[in-house]
Formats: sequence, C-alpha cells, structure tokens
Amino acid sequence: MSVRENVKKHARQHARKLWICAAAMVACGAAFAAGDELKDLADQTLIRAGLRDAPAITEVTLAVPGLMEAMETYYNGYLNGVQLAEEDIAAMELPVALNIQVDDDQGDFSTAAALAQTYIDDPSVIGVVGHLGSAICLPLSGIYTRGQQTMVVPTVSVVSLTAAPSDYVFRNIPADGQISEKMCEYAKGQGTERAVIYYEDTPYGFEMSSVLELYAQWFDIEVVDRVCSPDPGRELTELEEKWRAVEYDTVFLASNFGEGVYFINALRELGFTGPVICSHAMDVDAAVALEYLNTDGGDIVISSIIHSDQPPEGLARFQQRYSERFGTLPDVLAIQSYDSVMIAAEAVANHNVRTSDELSAYLRAADHLGSLFGPTSFNEGRDIIGKAVYLKKVTDDGFEYIDD
Repeated sequence: MSVRENVKKHARQHARKLWICAAAMVACGAAFAAGDELKDLADQTLIRAGLRDAPAITEVTLAVPGLMEAMETYYNGYLNGVQLAEEDIAAMELPVALNIQVDDDQGDFSTAAALAQTYIDDPSVIGVVGHLGSAICLPLSGIYTRGQQTMVVPTVSVVSLTAAPSDYVFRNIPADGQISEKMCEYAKGQGTERAVIYYEDTPYGFEMSSVLELYAQWFDIEVVDRVCSPDPGRELTELEEKWRAVEYDTVFLASNFGEGVYFINALRELGFTGPVICSHAMDVDAAVALEYLNTDGGDIVISSIIHSDQPPEGLARFQQRYSERFGTLPDVLAIQSYDSVMIAAEAVANHNVRTSDELSAYLRAADHLGSLFGPTSFNEGRDIIGKAVYLKKVTDDGFEYIDD
C-alpha cells in the first residue's frame, strides 16, 4: 500500500471516529437537556408542595400580548401607553426588576393559547395585561384561571369575562351593564320610545346587545328589532324599510368604529334623522370621528369612560405628558394600557409582589389601586369600580360632553 493510500485509509478511520464521537456528544447533550428539564420540573413540584425553598426572586415580568399589526397601526395608542408605562417603571425604585414583555398573539386563538401557556409555565411572569379582543380574551380566561396566572383586561367589557368563578381574571374597564344603563337612561330622557339595536358579529356585539335590550326594557323602551350586522354585500335598505314600518325613533349601536361608520353613514343616506347612541367601542379620537362620520342629519352620541374636559388629577397629568410626547391627546386605548400596566407596577413597588398568586391576592384586596382614575378597586366579582361612563355628542368641532 502506498504512503498516499495509507494516509487516506487512516484519515477515513479518523473521520469515522470523529463522527461517532460527535453523535455520542449530541446524544449525551440531548440526554443532559432532558435531564435538566426533568430536574427543573421536579424542583418546581417540590417548591409548590412546600418541600423546598424557592430561589430568591430578583426579576419579574409583566406580559402584554395583542395583535401586533393592530397595535402598530390603528391601535398604536395602546402601544404608546405601554411605552410610557415602561419608562415610568424604569424610573421607579423597585424591590425587584420589572420587565414589560410585549408579544404578538396574531389575533389568533391557537397562537394566543400557546403564548398563554408559556406565561403559565414561567414563574417569573407575574401577570398578563390583555389580550385585546373579546374573541381571544373570553376563551383564554379559563386557561389563565386553571393555570393560576393573573390576567388584567383593559379593553373587554363583556359580562361573561368575569362571570365564571376565578381568582385570577380582572376587568379594568366598566362592564356592559354600566355602559348600557347610561345609554338607555339618556335615550329615555330624550323621549325614545321605540328603538332598534344593531350589533357587530362578535362575542362583544352579541353580549353588549343582549344587555342593552335588558336595560331598554328596564327604562320602558320597546326594542322593535335587534339585528346582527349583515354580510358586507347585503344592502341596509331592506332593514331600514322594516324599521320604518315599525316606527323606530332611536338606534342603539354596539359595534367597532370601522363597521359603525359604515352603518351610520349608510343609515343617514337612507334618511334616518333620529339619534344613534353608540357603545364605547366607537370611542375614538375626535379628529378620526370627524374625518369618517357623517354628522349631518341627526345626533351621534358615543359612550366613553373618559371625560377629557374634567379628568381626574392623575389622568390630567398623563394627558399632558402624552400630548407633549406624541403631539396629541391619548385615546382610551393608550389610557387603559398605561393604567393597567401601572396597577401591576404599583403592586410590585409598594407591596413587594413577586408572583402571580401574590398579584392576584393584592388586586382582590386593594382598596386603592394607584390608578390614573383615582381611588379605584376591584369588587368581589373582579370588576373595576370607581370608573364612570360618560356620553359625548359628535359635533362639527369634535366632541361635546353631555352632562348629567
């Protein structure tokens, strides 16, 4: 055998040995990783059983999941509020580091559920602010409850969110009943006798319209029709003709702004001149309302949890700071996201909260949450108390608040 062939032979043997060693190292690494996971799981089980002390907590996380595409575009106020909260937290003296983790749930339940499970499995996550929509929040509320992960919801008003027993799901916005009562009380005061209810095809739309109908009956307002928004290709004309035949005088609207604009403008073109009284889902910046809504032909009244002309002291300071930073007043989403994040930060800063269980216990017991809205707290049903509902009329110059 030549020297060259001998070198090649030994090289092949050496390469084979290296491959075998590498494969063995990979297998060992996988085994060690699996072992580490099992050890971590065993450690967590012992800690939860009280048989081993938990390691010292030096860093905690508050998760803020939502549809990123929406948060970066027409819901950008929501992200702005989170950003200002993160800056304020960085300037606070905290017993542990508090990180804000913004995640994209893609507006998809499967993606959101997978995210929820990561929060539940991570003991450093003390709470979740979100998610944005009722279609995601409602089914996830049960997952968070079973996983003992605290969830503070800034945007979903539907009654069923907090209807099931839970120590972990909190609503930081007035519920549908409070909003519906305000809408129907105003309508009755304006002489409404026969109303129709038009709602978007979502869990929010269905539940809000159901509660609206109950409160309308309470105020002796006859609901002559309650209808889900038709398919985009269907004309509104046939509905309006039916409503005219039953002599309706008012419309209650439970819809997002985009769909609500289409409905209101089309209804005005068909000649309806009565009031359209909208739920808080139509609450947008005044400039946006004026750009898209047809204000001719009748009153458009919108529910809001904010009275921008008479804000509480904390909210007034936030409005000024937000305006200086972003060049406009904060919308309700910016205010709600900031307020919800800072409620958790208050718990960490002043009550040494370091776990989801501790945050949940604090939120259930606190009689002053440190909110922008002043002395707010959660009632036994985990619904916020201390936040009012206001009504404002759309005018040619913006909004005009309707005083009680």
